[in-house]
Amino acid sequence: MVDTPELTSITRNRTVRPLVAAWVFVIVILVVGFTWLSLSEDTAPVEDNSVDASPEQPLEADIAISDNAPSHIAANLNDEPHTPPIEEAPPHKGISLVKAPIDGLFLTGANGLLPVLGPDGMVAWKEYARPAKDVGDLPKIAIIVTGIGLSKKTTEFAIKHLPGQIDLGFSPYGQRLQNWMDMAREYGHEGFLMIPTEPLKYPENDPGPHTLMTGASPRDNLKKLDWLLSQVTGYVGVINEMGSRFTASEKDVMPILDDLNARGLMLLDSRSTRFSTAAKLARRIGMPRAFNNLYIDNIVSTAEITKNLTALENTARTYGTAVGVARAFPLSIREIEKWAQALERRGIQLVPITAIANRQPIR
Repeated sequence: MVDTPELTSITRNRTVRPLVAAWVFVIVILVVGFTWLSLSEDTAPVEDNSVDASPEQPLEADIAISDNAPSHIAANLNDEPHTPPIEEAPPHKGISLVKAPIDGLFLTGANGLLPVLGPDGMVAWKEYARPAKDVGDLPKIAIIVTGIGLSKKTTEFAIKHLPGQIDLGFSPYGQRLQNWMDMAREYGHEGFLMIPTEPLKYPENDPGPHTLMTGASPRDNLKKLDWLLSQVTGYVGVINEMGSRFTASEKDVMPILDDLNARGLMLLDSRSTRFSTAAKLARRIGMPRAFNNLYIDNIVSTAEITKNLTALENTARTYGTAVGVARAFPLSIREIEKWAQALERRGIQLVPITAIANRQPIR
C-alpha cells in the first residue's frame, strides 16, 4: 500500500480537486492491491494434491483394483516403510511355463473360465506346475508372495525379479489378472489364487464382497467360489486370505475343499490361525496340500525379514520342508531375491510349492 506520508506530501504541494483526488486514491489502491495479490500468489506455498508414490505409500497411485475390492487392500499397500525406488529388471534367464489355459482343463462358466478335471487323469495342479528337480536329501523351502495384481509396478517387479521357483498369489480383486498370470508363467512362476475367507474380526476386517462366510449355506459360499475361481486361469491351486474364523470351521470348510479337489486344484493353507482345519481336511480327502510355516514380513523391515527367512531355513532343516508367505512389497521382494541367491550354498533347495505337496508333517 501507498504510505500515508507520501499522500500527505502530494496534497500539500498541489491544489487538487476533492473528486479527482478521490478517484486517484481509489485507482492507486486498486493497482497496489492487485500487485500485492499477484506477488502473494507467486510466493505462497502451493498445496500438492498428487499421490506420494514413495515406498511409505507403496505405489498407491498405481493400484489398479476392481470395484469389488475391499477397502483394506489399498490401506495394506501403504504399510511398507521407506525403501529405495524400484530398479529395472535383470534379463530373463529362467524357464518359461506353458501358457494357460490348457485344453481340457477348463470350461466356460457364468463368470468366466473354471478349472475342471482333464482327460486321462490330467489335473491343474500338476499340468500348470513348474518342473522341479529333486536334489537328493537337501532341505526344501517354498515361498509364495501374495497380493499380485493389485499394483502394476510391484506386480511386475515381483514377476521379473524373484526367482522362478517362488510362487505368486493372485488377488481376485486385481485387474488384468490374465495378463499378469501369462507374464508370471513366462518367467517361470506358479500361480495360486487367493480366496478371501472370514476372519475373526469381521466386518472390521473385511476381505471383500466375495468372502466365504461361516454360517452361510454351502450353496451361497460355492456361488462366491465360482466367481472367485473365474477371475483368472492357469493357477495350480488356492490359498486362503485371512480366514481365522472360516478355516477353523470344519462344517464350512468341507464343501469348499470338496469342490476344489474335484477341480484338480491344490490347497495352500495360509494358517491365519493355529486352529485351522483346512490342511487336515485336505489330507482326509486325499487333496494335494501344503501349509504356511511362517509369515515372513508381518513387520516390514530388513531385520525382521532376514530373521524370519533364517527361521524358515531352520524349520526346513528340522522337518525337511518349509513354506513361507510374504506380501508384494518392494522391500520384501528385494530381500527375498537377495536371500535366495546364496541359498544353495547353505545346503537348502528353493522349490515351487507343488514340489512339496503332501510332504509336510501335519500336526
